[in-house]
Amino acid sequence: MKLWVLLIITAMLSSCSPDPEEHVFSVAAYNAYCLFDGIRDGDEFEGWRKSDGYTEAVYDKRVDDLAVLLGKYVSADVIILEEVESEIILRDLIDSGLRKKGYFYYGLATTGNEAISVGFLSRIRPDAVRIHSFDGERPMLELALTASGERITIFGVHLKSRLGGGYDERDGQLRHLSSLIAARQDSLVIVAGDFNIDPRMEGEALCEYPWSYSENAVMPVSGDPGRVQGGVLYAPLLDDMVTQPAPGTYFHEGSWYIYDSILTDSSAIDGTGFEIEEARIIAEPHMLDLLSRPHAFDPSTGNGYSDHLPVIASFRKAVL
Repeated sequence: MKLWVLLIITAMLSSCSPDPEEHVFSVAAYNAYCLFDGIRDGDEFEGWRKSDGYTEAVYDKRVDDLAVLLGKYVSADVIILEEVESEIILRDLIDSGLRKKGYFYYGLATTGNEAISVGFLSRIRPDAVRIHSFDGERPMLELALTASGERITIFGVHLKSRLGGGYDERDGQLRHLSSLIAARQDSLVIVAGDFNIDPRMEGEALCEYPWSYSENAVMPVSGDPGRVQGGVLYAPLLDDMVTQPAPGTYFHEGSWYIYDSILTDSSAIDGTGFEIEEARIIAEPHMLDLLSRPHAFDPSTGNGYSDHLPVIASFRKAVL
């Protein structure tokens, strides 16, 4: 079942707004890890309440630190953020220094029933913003925008958590997403976010083609541009020829996983329009703990960032 809701964009206007670099475009995705605001409304997860040490002062410091991280190390034209509680947080991030970095537009994909949602920050004014919801699961965000005369569609996603399984739910979400991608073939399509699936794992709806591919797979992807055809999407973080600064984006029980990714359709590698130039995991030293794993935010101390690492992809317009 599809639920279409128009998301209101709030624009933070300024006379000194810097224009994005011509013919270059970038998008990033970051699971911000239980990014609750400083208002207590009862929906916060256990461990993220005032009694747990997550006070207004801790929240304010967290926003300031995150704004510095996003502005200095991520700094994409569009940033997709997962696990955001409210639009208040997006406004606070802009007020904490991101306005000076050119971010004036933001929004949150929510139907009002989620404790955490997918949001965006953008230097480019979107032409349209939509929410897509599937059977009560986390809504997906869709941004339509124009850069250097090229149409771009970005889907921001955070698929069902692996806690308790969630295999059927992620399967359904990806089937819905696949139908949306198929309907946007008049633009460059980018999917960014936390899939809660490593495509290299066997028996998953999102799979690496042909290595973990099966007939039941919903969305095959490949890090080899030569295999991106016939419905296979490009997953540049799976390119074995590129060395990444970290083995994955998420560490759990002794293993690294590439749960966070940026996928594109074949138009990003066809020699026309915007072509993908680079994709990488961002793993700055202060984002890691002493064992070089993601340094998750601790509400009791106010230190850390997230249990995930951000990912970024840059595109450059082909010159014909």
